Amino acid sequence: MKDKLTSTLVAISMLASLAQAAPIERQKIQVLDSLEKSNAVTLTKNDFSKVVKQNLVHSISESLDSGQDISIFGDKKNWRSMDKIDEANPDAVRVFRIGMKTDRFTQGKLKIEGIEKTSVFVNGKSVSGNGSFDITLLNGDYRLLIMAQGIEDWKKVTFDWSSEAEQHSVTFSDDSGLVRLDPERLYDSETVSNLSLSPDGKQLLWTKRHYTSATADKAQAVTELVNPKSMEVLYRWQGMSPRASSWSEDNQYLAYTHENDIYLLNRENFQLNKVSEDLKGVNGLSWLDDSTLVLSWHKAEKKPHEFTKKYRALQDRWSYWRGNSQIYLLDISSGFIQQVTQNKLSSFLLDVDPKERRLLFYRSPVDYKKPPHSLSEVFELDLKTSTEKMIGKFRTFSNAAYSKDGIVFTAGPELKEGKGRNLAEGTVGNNYDGQLYLMKKDGSIKALSQKFNPAVGGFEVLKNGNLVLRTTDQDKNQLYYFNIKNNKFSKIKSAVEAVESFSVSNESKASIVFKGSSATRPQKVYLGKIGRSKKTLILDTAKVSYPNVKFAEMKDWDYTTQKGTTIDGRYYLPADFDSSKKYPAIIYYYGGTSPVGRAFTGRWPFSLWAAQGYVVYVLQPSGATGYGQKFSAKHVNAWGLETADDIIESTQAFVKAHSFVDGKRLGNMGASYGGFMTMYLATKTDLFRASISHAGISNLTSYWGYGWWGYGYSGVASHGSFPWNNSKLYVEQSPVFNADKVNTPLLLLHGDSDTNVPVGESHQMYTALKLLDKDVELIEFQGDDHHINARKHRLRWWETILSYFDKELKDQPEWWEHLYPEKK
Repeated sequence: MKDKLTSTLVAISMLASLAQAAPIERQKIQVLDSLEKSNAVTLTKNDFSKVVKQNLVHSISESLDSGQDISIFGDKKNWRSMDKIDEANPDAVRVFRIGMKTDRFTQGKLKIEGIEKTSVFVNGKSVSGNGSFDITLLNGDYRLLIMAQGIEDWKKVTFDWSSEAEQHSVTFSDDSGLVRLDPERLYDSETVSNLSLSPDGKQLLWTKRHYTSATADKAQAVTELVNPKSMEVLYRWQGMSPRASSWSEDNQYLAYTHENDIYLLNRENFQLNKVSEDLKGVNGLSWLDDSTLVLSWHKAEKKPHEFTKKYRALQDRWSYWRGNSQIYLLDISSGFIQQVTQNKLSSFLLDVDPKERRLLFYRSPVDYKKPPHSLSEVFELDLKTSTEKMIGKFRTFSNAAYSKDGIVFTAGPELKEGKGRNLAEGTVGNNYDGQLYLMKKDGSIKALSQKFNPAVGGFEVLKNGNLVLRTTDQDKNQLYYFNIKNNKFSKIKSAVEAVESFSVSNESKASIVFKGSSATRPQKVYLGKIGRSKKTLILDTAKVSYPNVKFAEMKDWDYTTQKGTTIDGRYYLPADFDSSKKYPAIIYYYGGTSPVGRAFTGRWPFSLWAAQGYVVYVLQPSGATGYGQKFSAKHVNAWGLETADDIIESTQAFVKAHSFVDGKRLGNMGASYGGFMTMYLATKTDLFRASISHAGISNLTSYWGYGWWGYGYSGVASHGSFPWNNSKLYVEQSPVFNADKVNTPLLLLHGDSDTNVPVGESHQMYTALKLLDKDVELIEFQGDDHHINARKHRLRWWETILSYFDKELKDQPEWWEHLYPEKK
């Protein structure tokens, strides 16, 4: 109790004055040794002063974050407390450093006296002003760097802070400790965007990218060819972004496209040759043999009329549907290109069999006869005889590849009238629950994963004929090794919870490289051998982009409902968590056909929400894949029926089980189908104090009829149900038809260019609630589609979400009002 009282008194003593300016204590200000030598042109007179300052601030910040020394022209510079400095040199350039912390949106003024010229930077960003600087801070930790010149008397140097409002408080302290996660760091941090391992396992192609405020939406990317064992960089692309890369099986070349050209890189001497150019629309490369490439080439269709469009099919709503893609062979030595498929339907390459000179591909004719109202026709082309043969028609189909035993492919459980189904009679499977199949050489099909609960996604066929699978395994993405002869699945130890992608070599003892992250740890890249548990960490982005960040703590928490359904869940604890306190909580779910994964970064930054002082509870209600077919099948023809009960009951149980959660300050949020669930929940319960729906569906019929993939998604989610034969489903489960039951304040977010869930879905709900005089807000992101991806827009979107919850759950409206001031 004494320690708690002491810490409270210390915290209070560190607060700046609320009503008027108060000096920042000198012992809390660090000063760097003078930067310039006596014979140098002063920084303020430097012809490029602004750029030099910005670069210096960036360098100093990186050094401080990583704990490295600061050295300028070989001279090590040290930090000293301001109260221990008294020498003055008017021409010397000094850098002051102050740590700042706030637990809410804060605005204030920094006033500097006793210094002739100052430049102020908050977390590396320049703040305009001349002796007096207006500063806006979000909830977080900050480093204030002040570049100064013209100090005549150190005793007269003062830094005063005044808050704009009484409740806006800032704590000044040493900034050398760990800091909370902030939005810009989360968005800008370095990540590996692709991986490709050579057939012999000796070279790795990867692209690393990051963002900055200066380059905005343009990623700073570099693609490298490295030795994965030594991590020596063998080749680096400058001003070029290799795409559609493919390794030759003789381990001599790497082929790739750049813009409209095809290049070959010699892997031994790194000589680069352009083998073909001006191939607009080329979008894929594979090797047939050492001298021949297989490529996919798309020919765009000329617009038939200037301003009218006659629709040819439901798919014609897709901007990319028109035009035609076919498969071609490129002879590397001559550059001659031969077309090998021709059809009014596009032909999409699946795999190449160099030994038998066969191509596997599919076409998608317009066919709505059965759910999910699409059809894939799979073909095999024998290049020796130039004959193609259809080997299967499938209503559900994802991918396929050759193996020693035939053709392995993935599709939903309803393949061929339920060949992969593992459900009670009469129960329809969820075709988004990926299953693995083998088409034997006699044409028969064998289901391989009926009793395997994880949903199968991407896969690679190894040289020995077995497979490596990337799966949705509950709320994780994990790798599995599948022995096709004994039908055995074995988990590959990955050390990350959410594997993003992987690549394997073609050796007898195959190598594997994969990247991924975990719920509270950023991306890592590992290298290893299939069948061996040891994996070597070759990149840890935490050390690169988060060296001084205090990561959130996460715990698993599962709950069994009264119906006996186990709901998988996890929760994140706020920064500086104190179990004796009461915290507001954000409840997040999807409710659609996939679980909310454990990736560290992405659109839904749970660790960031926790850093803002929220408990974050993430749960996986009925209908999600990764938990077995019985669980995922609950998604079909439900549209919230059992899912809503799962969310309500689990949330109530979570609050009851955790005394630090304030049950009167609960917010809920979901996006897309999760946005639908948020609206639907608002018609069913008053459990939540505030709700946010991003790109949610309010009217099942309008989404089914107008969303780009509405009819196709509904072909799974509403299998066999239509407005004319099941109006009860389409009306009663649509939130807009029950808008009069909504009492919870609701924020609707939507990109105004959303093609997946058109923005009209939010407008319909907004109109209904406005006419009903309900508490509702609608924020459109102009020019954005279903996902808010652009840097500036994403940061604003995150701020919008958190400021709304701050307003409703913390009774702190200032941030929201700053973003969206009322018109006077």
